[in-house]
Amino acid sequence: MSDTMSEQSARVAAQSATRQRADSPGVRIPPPVYYAAVFLIGLFLQARLPLPYFPQPYALVLGLVALLPGVALAAVSVITMLRGKGTLNTNAASAQLVTTGIYRVSRNPMYVSNALIYGGLASLFSVTWALVFLPLLIILTQVVVILPEERFLTRHFGDEYRAYKSRVRRWL
Repeated sequence: MSDTMSEQSARVAAQSATRQRADSPGVRIPPPVYYAAVFLIGLFLQARLPLPYFPQPYALVLGLVALLPGVALAAVSVITMLRGKGTLNTNAASAQLVTTGIYRVSRNPMYVSNALIYGGLASLFSVTWALVFLPLLIILTQVVVILPEERFLTRHFGDEYRAYKSRVRRWL
């Protein structure tokens, strides 16, 4: 009888886990992983097929102008999300719709920060190929991450999310 009980218990746990995964955005690869992978591809191509870039003093200034606000925005976004009982896990359901702080200005400030940090690092290290790929990364983030998250948030929070979506821009 204990085997039957443990088998039933295992089935119930598996069904619960399946329901939890189904009730999530389903974004299994965190967006920073895409940015890091594409940056490494850019580094590889820059080493093999170098593209010109600005002279170093200009590249340094341009890089810092993007990187520093990007890091600050990432920190503020994460703190606001955690304080608001949201989640940083793109494959998990959020307990709360966070619409305060920086989320009053952008629905996706963490993704804006990813792009700024990526662009800043590409500029600092003169990785022109990485900058060439930045628009593609933004489109990838939009299609593979943001759209599934928006579908989930609409299902999960309904009219509350629709109202938020109507008054706050997706990126900036």
